Amino acid sequence: MAELDERPLGHAVFSPVGIDGGDFFGSAVGLGPVAVHPDHQRLGIGSLLIETGLARLKSAGHDVVVVLGHPGYYPRFGFRAAHELGLGCTFPVPPDVFMAQELQRGALKDVKGTVHYHPAFQGR
Repeated sequence: MAELDERPLGHAVFSPVGIDGGDFFGSAVGLGPVAVHPDHQRLGIGSLLIETGLARLKSAGHDVVVVLGHPGYYPRFGFRAAHELGLGCTFPVPPDVFMAQELQRGALKDVKGTVHYHPAFQGR
């Protein structure tokens, strides 16, 4: 959460996700939603929230982060198309908007699996 004078300016949410159908036994997290108040956008707040969150997840020992997002935005944080890393998504989205990154080198080596978000993200 980013705040100014105790007023929220933005947030980046990270939540656990599961990866099944492969030999993945690590810790995976989904990024999103990320939001910044319109009056404070384009100031780097969203980027700082994402970078700080990724650094904290890495230092805490998490292995993988996935995101459903704009393919022109998230690669600057180290994300790439998840299918290139052997991951699929349960949501019917174009392959370039579902991205992933290894926080721990080799975490997805030889993994082929499907990412499952918490049921709260299923819209049911």
